Amino acid sequence: MVGVQVTSQLRWGTFVPQGWKLEYTDWDAAAAWGRSVEIAQLAERVGYDHLWVYDHVETVPRREATHCFEAFTMLAALSQVTSKVRLGQMVTCVGYRNAGLLAKEAACIDVFSGGRLILGLGAGWFTREYEAYGYEYPSDRTRLAILEEVITVIPRLWSEETVTFAGEHLNFKGAFCDPKPLQNPRPKIWVGGGGEKVTLKIAAQHADATNWQVGIEDFIHKSEVLAQHCDAIGRDFGSIVRTHGPDCRLFDNEADLKRWLDSPDGGNLWGGSSSEDYVRDHFVGTVEQVTEKVHAFVDAGCGEFVLWFRDFPSSESLERFSADVVPKISN
Repeated sequence: MVGVQVTSQLRWGTFVPQGWKLEYTDWDAAAAWGRSVEIAQLAERVGYDHLWVYDHVETVPRREATHCFEAFTMLAALSQVTSKVRLGQMVTCVGYRNAGLLAKEAACIDVFSGGRLILGLGAGWFTREYEAYGYEYPSDRTRLAILEEVITVIPRLWSEETVTFAGEHLNFKGAFCDPKPLQNPRPKIWVGGGGEKVTLKIAAQHADATNWQVGIEDFIHKSEVLAQHCDAIGRDFGSIVRTHGPDCRLFDNEADLKRWLDSPDGGNLWGGSSSEDYVRDHFVGTVEQVTEKVHAFVDAGCGEFVLWFRDFPSSESLERFSADVVPKISN
């Protein structure tokens, strides 16, 4: 059951580099933005279905005083230089903005783009970023409770003339939220995160899609847990699109892959795992190896992919994946 595909057509997404992972270190800000626009337009041109940005304001895996373009202003700008591709955040931290402001920002981007917004939501996790910007960092339980209230109230703000809502963390008193999104009945909402007791329960109740960045065994396991949450509330498990967000980089041969893994910029950006584990769990390798990995996720019921290309700000892997891998994956 958990292997069922929930979309009739596979969809492919890519992040647009914004500096969060230090890909623009030593670049001039204007040149970095120009390259982001070029990559966004190229991705649309070669057939990607959606573009994504991270909702972060400081860099990883280490903090540097370098460019990290903000998510919603970046999407608003990209909405004006693209025409078909959908636009999303992976994922919006619900603690960074008032929920009414977030609903309005998202609705405005949907209008600006002609109805192309995807709203990604998550509980937030980057403690150092919270601290740097003066945000309170509540407990896991509280952050998840805020996520549930946000994902409950935003569809109301998008559809009702005025909204009154008295929650434990959010309060609205006859709030307007106009303009409304163009999409009918509303933009899709993705929930990021794989916490099995609470996050996946919230996703089962409210999400149109989930996003996990895990290996194939964990993807299958989390699918089973999500199915159990759906069964508990009587929701059709197949109505939720499961998506995957791995790193991706393509190599001509295994010798080139090994040289990259052994280089200072190779392997897991975050550290903490062996090269073997990293290659196993991400779309890194030759075209044939990556195609096999993608097939495994499709067979497990993954309907959409959002790829971070490890050679950004180069576009080589982005173009090669579209040209050499996607045609090998049957819909």
